[in-house]
Amino acid sequence: MLADSLFVSDKVHERMVKLSDGSEYKMWFKELSAIEFRRFHIAEQSADEEKQAASMAKLIAASLCEEDGKPAITYKQALKLTALAMNALSMTILEVNGFGGAEKNG
Repeated sequence: MLADSLFVSDKVHERMVKLSDGSEYKMWFKELSAIEFRRFHIAEQSADEEKQAASMAKLIAASLCEEDGKPAITYKQALKLTALAMNALSMTILEVNGFGGAEKNG
């Protein structure tokens, strides 16, 4: 039997997301599968500038959720995020998914 840690959890992760202006928001995130991250990396490497620019919005729309796990934002809404918000959300998504030396927790 394979270990559960090899698979995306259904658990929703609560995090306080702090913007560089000091404002903080309680938000919830889903873990993302390797397929979602592959899509992100493929879009990042695309020759299409629009696909590259929108790649993080897709990742945010896939992960950011309500406390019950329902999507909190659409892709079109994610395209309208400020640079500060997009950066803070993307860093939190990476942390929730165990990247950058961060542990999955909470």
